[in-house]
Formats: sequence, C-alpha cells, structure tokens
Amino acid sequence: MDRPGHSLSAAKVRLKKALARPSTVTTALAQKAEQVVQASAETRSSVRKKLRTWEDYRKFLRKEFRWEAPLSERRPLWWRKGFLSRSVTLYDLENNDPSEYVSDVQRYTRTKRMVHTALQEILDNKFAFFLLVNQLGLKSDVVPLLGLYVRGAVHIFPNDDRLALQKFLQTRLEVNQRVFVKPLRGAEGRLVRAITRTETGYRMNGEDVTVAEIRAWIEEQKKPMLFERGIVQHEAQAALNPNATNTLRLLTLPDVSNNKEPFIAVAVQRIGTAQSNHVDNWTQGGLSAKIDLETGRLSRAGQLPDGREQKWFTHHPDTGSQIEGAQVPYWEEVRTLITEAAQRLTFMEYIGWDVIISPTGPVILEANINSGMNVLQVHGPLLKDPRVHAYFAKRGVI
Repeated sequence: MDRPGHSLSAAKVRLKKALARPSTVTTALAQKAEQVVQASAETRSSVRKKLRTWEDYRKFLRKEFRWEAPLSERRPLWWRKGFLSRSVTLYDLENNDPSEYVSDVQRYTRTKRMVHTALQEILDNKFAFFLLVNQLGLKSDVVPLLGLYVRGAVHIFPNDDRLALQKFLQTRLEVNQRVFVKPLRGAEGRLVRAITRTETGYRMNGEDVTVAEIRAWIEEQKKPMLFERGIVQHEAQAALNPNATNTLRLLTLPDVSNNKEPFIAVAVQRIGTAQSNHVDNWTQGGLSAKIDLETGRLSRAGQLPDGREQKWFTHHPDTGSQIEGAQVPYWEEVRTLITEAAQRLTFMEYIGWDVIISPTGPVILEANINSGMNVLQVHGPLLKDPRVHAYFAKRGVI
C-alpha cells in the first residue's frame, strides 16, 4: 500500500506530465486565444483603415470647397469615386475611363507615401534641396541662391554676411534683375513673388510697390523665406509669354519591371498668363502644354476650368504666341539631365522636377514630392502607361 505522501507526489508528477502534453482541452484553449488575438488585431486594422479613409476624404472635401463656385458647378456624384468637381471637366470623365486616372483622393493623400517619410523633407525643403543638388555633380547650372530670410535678417550666400531685411532689399538687389522670394516649404506657388528693382523703385508681381511694402509682406508670412536670382530664359521660352518665367515639369519614377530604372513618365510646359499674375502657376490660371517625350514639341495648352467647359489654346490667350507645335529648346539635354538626376536620387523614387531653359541649356529649379497631378493628367490618364500603373499599385496608391 502506498504511503500518503508518496501518493501525493506521484499525483503531482502525473499532473505536470498531463499539462505538458498537448490535450484536446489545452489545444482548444490555445486556438481560441489565438483567434481572439487575431480578431482583435483585425478590428484594430479595420478601425485604422476607416479612420485613414475618413481623413483622406476630409482632406479631399477641404480641397473641393477651396474652389469658390456655386452648387450648380459641383459634381457630388463623383466625390464617392474620389474626383473633385473640376477634375470631372478637366479629365472629361463622362467620356473617359476614370479607372485610368489617379483620382484626387489618391493624389492628395496616398501619393505622399511614394517617397519615404524620413526623406520627404529633402524635397519639401527648398533650401535643403538647393544644398543637395549642388552635390550631385550634374552638368547643369544651379539657380543662384541670394539669401535666406529668418527672424528679421537675411543671411547672404555664399558669404557670411547678415543684413536687416530692408537693407538687403535696398543694397543687394541689382537694377532690372528679377528675384524670386518663396517660402522654404510650400506647393502651388501661392506665396511666391517676383521682385524687380527698377531705376525709380520696385515692382512685385508686375505692380509698383515700395520697399516698405515688400518688407511688410515678407514679414507678414512669419516663416523663413528664400531669395533666388531669376534665370534669364531662352528666347523661345520667353516668346510664349515674356512677362513670366515659363518652366517645365517632368515626372520621374522607377520601372519596377526593369530593376527600378528611373524613367520620365510625362512632361509638360507651364506658361504664365495675365490671370496667373505673370507666374506660370497652374492653380492660379497658368497654362499646361504636353511635351512630346521624343521630339520636345508642345501640344495645345489646357487651363484649370472654372466651370463645366474645358479650355484649350493653340495660341497664348494674352500674347497670341504659337503654343501648339512650338519646340522646347535643348530637349535632348533636358531628358539627359533629368534622367541622370533621378538615377543619382533613386532612393527618392517619385519626383516632380521643375526646369528652366536658359540661353545655354536646362537648369534645375527645384524638385517636389507633389507632382501636380492634374497639370499632368489634363493631357491624358497616367495609369494607362503599364509602368506607371505597376509602380502606383506597388506603393498602394491604387
């Protein structure tokens, strides 16, 4: 007969062995626990997705109502498909396939993921990009940086001088030399001003102003501002509109089926108008003509619509200059320059390049993670190109 103590010890051993062996009960409990954890993770993921979708549409609707237009001009049935009212007209979506276009919801939110978030500041910050592009070793001039305004003074480049803003304006701006002042960060050109010192005073965006008015406007922005010397543009570019600096926008991205080799997906010529206050900004009324990637010749030019009718121009509405069929000077050099620049910045992947054509060749003005999708897609859907479609799908945009 077993002793009581011995029996108790044996029972403990048997219990430990039983617990160590997988049983139907313990397996079921483990599976149930795993299901609960998985369901909880899926719930959190679902909640995050819904919140992200709501945030996307909140940004989208803010863009929609930034456009001051009567209700009769709006297209609310298209909002659910992710398109702003103006885009319906711009892309002629009632006659074209909307699935071939990058929608406004996608472009305002998901394209931000194309460049790694830790690297976006390099392109967003125009001062940082200026420093970077000087190190790339490209066969191109660089837009001259005159100074950086911050906290009441302008820090002069490439010297170590520091001048009060008004003194800088009075002593460092050459007569009849156009200078651009712009914030370090920003898109759509809303805070870009062209300043020219004349024999008798100053002009800002084509209007006579005093130096005190220029200083007051800059100080009012309450943010660091860059001063850049304007580049003299090629006579063929100036002929489009001599009152504006007319720039090119080129979009580069990697071909995911070809070792991520960067390529130019689309390019347009931007042209200033009186409506855009003689800068070439599209959202303010500038024009966009598509550049044939092989020949460098321009198509007719489109303009962001204010109603339900898209405007097209074969000639400039103010100057009468020929647009359709005009040749971009140094086009081969432009393609080579931008392709080489994209190859040296492959870690960025998705870049909208701004280029000025000077009398001696192309000059990189800046680069953007915001490519200005509608200024490109007014000429046709980007997703129709299989390489573009594949990349956008890989990055979760579509």
